[in-house]
Amino acid sequence: MVSNRFGAVVIGGSITGLSTVRALASHGIPVAVVVTNPNDIAHHSRWVYEYHMILEFITQPESLLDLLEQHSQRWNRWVVLANSDEAVTVLSRNREHLERWYRVIAPPWEVISNLLRKDLTYNKARVLGIDTPHSYGNATLEVAAHTDIAFPVVVKPVESRPFVLRFGVKLFVAHNRTELLRCIQELQSLGLRAQIFDLVPGPDDLFYNYSVYIDRYGEPVAELTMRKLRKSPPFFGVCRVAETARVTHLRKPTLELLRYIGWRGMANAEYKLDPRDGRYRLMDINGRCFLMQGLAWRAGVNYPLLAWRESVLNENVSASPNGWNGVWIHLLDDLYYGTFFRNVEHLSLQQYIAPYRRPKTYAVWSANDPKPFLMQCYQAIRKAASAAVSPHNRAILRSHVQGMSREVEKPV
Repeated sequence: MVSNRFGAVVIGGSITGLSTVRALASHGIPVAVVVTNPNDIAHHSRWVYEYHMILEFITQPESLLDLLEQHSQRWNRWVVLANSDEAVTVLSRNREHLERWYRVIAPPWEVISNLLRKDLTYNKARVLGIDTPHSYGNATLEVAAHTDIAFPVVVKPVESRPFVLRFGVKLFVAHNRTELLRCIQELQSLGLRAQIFDLVPGPDDLFYNYSVYIDRYGEPVAELTMRKLRKSPPFFGVCRVAETARVTHLRKPTLELLRYIGWRGMANAEYKLDPRDGRYRLMDINGRCFLMQGLAWRAGVNYPLLAWRESVLNENVSASPNGWNGVWIHLLDDLYYGTFFRNVEHLSLQQYIAPYRRPKTYAVWSANDPKPFLMQCYQAIRKAASAAVSPHNRAILRSHVQGMSREVEKPV
């Protein structure tokens, strides 16, 4: 148990933020949460020392700087951790200014930009010979009209933040040239840049994540590989069920890429096993606290604590997996998608309940800290009621189901 007057400021109260709070507070570290979204739940945790709301953060990111400056004397020398790309962008761009008061867990902008901008990530990966989805080039009308393209393809933004703010999704999928041209025209009208990539087929359990902590000397001192079993929504969503895994050959390419860009701290690289040729293709790298870190923590690797110890206590940190062979479950999402989308995922009832028969840890539910889960249930009921009475929302849901079916059922 660590006890220290220096605490941590957790930016964002999502599920990721909640796991960050619990990972630190379990070791006696006082935690303050900055709520940035109306649906945040972390600030309801019994372990939160205090919380503050800046719901205008997404449209006014400078509001975070104002809040941190306002509390700089009381939080002096506290660690600041980001739980979203938006937050890590603000921290990184203002790192030198904030380090007058805080220990900022975010690399310099010239480093983190290589992970936030997917075109830079893929370009550097290709230099090192790391497999990535095939790129057809920039998402322009000329490329779309004249390039020999094997559909379906993914239209992925160069910078995620403005794209997600506008469309509420991380990418577009085009199944033919007409759809692709329509996507590009809409993006160009908004001044958003994107690239066109091959869509790697196959179900959600072909996604693997290699997580690592690289210390101040550039050495990997903690690592864990995880496998996604189910996503919400299926195929294009975020993880809702995952397990620990042993895929050793993801380590070398990830470390080569992180060292190439000068990375320090925690990182989580996602790969997808391409069933067409058996190669693991790099899909993304997060350079911040990440959704499945609760699984890593249960398996013996507490990434937020490593960052805090190295920064505050100036320790030479390390951690090793404890051999726990279990699953991580986002319970509400799994119940919802398991009820309404199980046919899309082609899961039998036995396959669906299999993770619940294993050793498990939950993304939100905790008997020692139940309030965040209860608040999440309340939000889910309100959302379901809204969808049930809205013809528009029902139409969107039907369209989403049909779209997912087209991808999941596609022959390999």
